[in-house]
Amino acid sequence: MELMRSAQPDRYLRLEQLLSRTSFDSARSPQHTARNESRRLKIAEQLLAEVCTAPASRLLTLLGHSIKWQQLQGILSPNVPYDLFFGRAQMIAPAEDKAPCKLLTTIKFPKKQCPNSLAFSPDGAYLATGSADGFIELWNPTTGKIADELKYQADGALMMMEDAVTALAFSYNGEMICSGAKDGKLKVWRSKTGSCAKRFPAAHSQGVTCLAFSRDHSQILSGGHDNVLRIHGLKSAKMLKELRGHSASVTSAIFSEDMANIISTSDDGSVRIWDTSTTNCIHTVVPDSDKHGLSAPATHSALAIPGSPSEFVVCTKSPSIYILAMDGSVRKSITVDK
Repeated sequence: MELMRSAQPDRYLRLEQLLSRTSFDSARSPQHTARNESRRLKIAEQLLAEVCTAPASRLLTLLGHSIKWQQLQGILSPNVPYDLFFGRAQMIAPAEDKAPCKLLTTIKFPKKQCPNSLAFSPDGAYLATGSADGFIELWNPTTGKIADELKYQADGALMMMEDAVTALAFSYNGEMICSGAKDGKLKVWRSKTGSCAKRFPAAHSQGVTCLAFSRDHSQILSGGHDNVLRIHGLKSAKMLKELRGHSASVTSAIFSEDMANIISTSDDGSVRIWDTSTTNCIHTVVPDSDKHGLSAPATHSALAIPGSPSEFVVCTKSPSIYILAMDGSVRKSITVDK
């Protein structure tokens, strides 16, 4: 600076005046010239031709797709809000488990329209019912009234099977409903529009008893009174695999969390654990065999345990329920006193 002060006093004075100002005016800067400005504009135009621009909403769309993919893979829970700012799921304080003690609402059906099956949507916003007359309806579980915010229901254009509806299941994202009927047919519906997306006219030779979607919504698992489990492809609308082994009606069937196994229960009193890829039965468990021998009561349902992918709950036609592991061992039994 001392060298500039002695060699270029005018320039030094201008710089000193600029530094003493409380605000900066680029037009009064000694470097601000028309030539420099034109060069800057030219460089900006060249960069603009090389840089791709997208609307700000595109980022939100991509983030939404990313979260949806993680929910499909089981990385994130579909029912837990995700905080984009902190990059983590919002913590929800665990609620105390209590037995239901209060009737919230009642849904009344005509005598010839008695419900044979029902299913809650994953977010709990809807209750789907399937009736003996073949109709499938979505209800508001809080008010007990038909969900008339869905236009097709308000217009009376209900989803319908040709025979009594015997099984229902929602997809994990709640966008699809699968219905099974007494005649062995399956249909897949879009819950928001009521339109039929896929039909499986010969899913089972007898009535369908249970349904389950895969986590990626690409397959449907079904069981029936024909003692058989089948895996159906949603894209192809064809049966992909068949699992045989039960000697009586299949009462429930679910995929394991990683979809590597299938768990099924049956009126024959057994619980079977299957390998999804090979369709081989790798474990057969009869929970009540030590008490009842060969006349073990029917196993009614298998339920996944949240947060414990290697275990599941089995309910039987007895005062006992069982917690089983994927290796076929009985971890725990709970008996209710009569």
